[in-house]
Amino acid sequence: MKNWNWTMICLGIISIELATLLFISLKNKTSELGFSNSSLELILTINGLFSAILVTYFFNRITFVLDFKKDTYNEAVKFSQKITEFRRVCDKLTQYYNVWVDDKATKSLLEHNEYKHVDYIQYKGFYRDDYKPNKKKLEIIERLRKDDRYKEGLSDLFLGMISLVRNRKSRDIRRPSELYKDFQKKRIYNLEYIERCVACDYASSLWYWFSKDYQVINYNALSQDSKEYILNACGRIDQKYEEMELNNKLMAELCDDMNEHYFKELYQLLLDLRKGLSNFNLLIFSILIASLIFGVLLPFFVYFILEESELKTVLTKALIGLNFGLLFFFITNLYGLVKKEITWT
Repeated sequence: MKNWNWTMICLGIISIELATLLFISLKNKTSELGFSNSSLELILTINGLFSAILVTYFFNRITFVLDFKKDTYNEAVKFSQKITEFRRVCDKLTQYYNVWVDDKATKSLLEHNEYKHVDYIQYKGFYRDDYKPNKKKLEIIERLRKDDRYKEGLSDLFLGMISLVRNRKSRDIRRPSELYKDFQKKRIYNLEYIERCVACDYASSLWYWFSKDYQVINYNALSQDSKEYILNACGRIDQKYEEMELNNKLMAELCDDMNEHYFKELYQLLLDLRKGLSNFNLLIFSILIASLIFGVLLPFFVYFILEESELKTVLTKALIGLNFGLLFFFITNLYGLVKKEITWT
């Protein structure tokens, strides 16, 4: 692709030079009577056909891109729903007292008072050299780490899960509507949010503590309805979880899949949705616009507006040079355009 870009630049320079040489050559020649009108008619005829072909091709490309975006959006909705199901699991596991082995180090510490707005991504950034939080947030995180109730691993895991459930920075403490029951909502997550989760390997940190099989959650303290709710949510993420028992092993595998697959796949899908016209489509669009301006609009203006004069003759010769250069550029790039069209990787 890089080689083609350099080739295209070189061909563009050659096209400009040829257009200039043709213009100078025509300018130095004496023109016959009626030269301007006959030349302009030829330019309009050739570029009318050329522009029609480009317009058809360009809009076929746009239709293809729109279909691709639609498929990508549907895939993003599917992956977003998987992450919503994961959040529902986290919500149910952090919802009740007496489920975690130490409520003082989890719910009491992190859901009330000064630490209730500490966010896990922000908290993880505390350990990065390039992280630059404001002084107030830094002081709160430092106090949390020194708090007598804080327990490494246990408090970290709870904070990571509760931060997925709701926006910790918001004053609204209500659970998001998409977490109620098991409704399937057609929505996608914000690119910037998923990007932050991928950048800090969010779910990987949760996997680490579950994979150590520390006693952090008393699963037997959950009601039968809550257990079924969690297992059903896991089953909607992947059927392989349906026959598994609710324990640290299941949670570790779920977190690992979220980190290695679902978050990263959704991130790529959201990037694809955010992209505008590709360089290839922009090139076609640029050639089309140049063809319409220099091959249709300007010749049309010169042909009908200007009277037969030296100015009209000079402009006609300039348009001949420009259109020759434009056609030369398109024809010499045709191989690269066709190759790009049929190459998938």
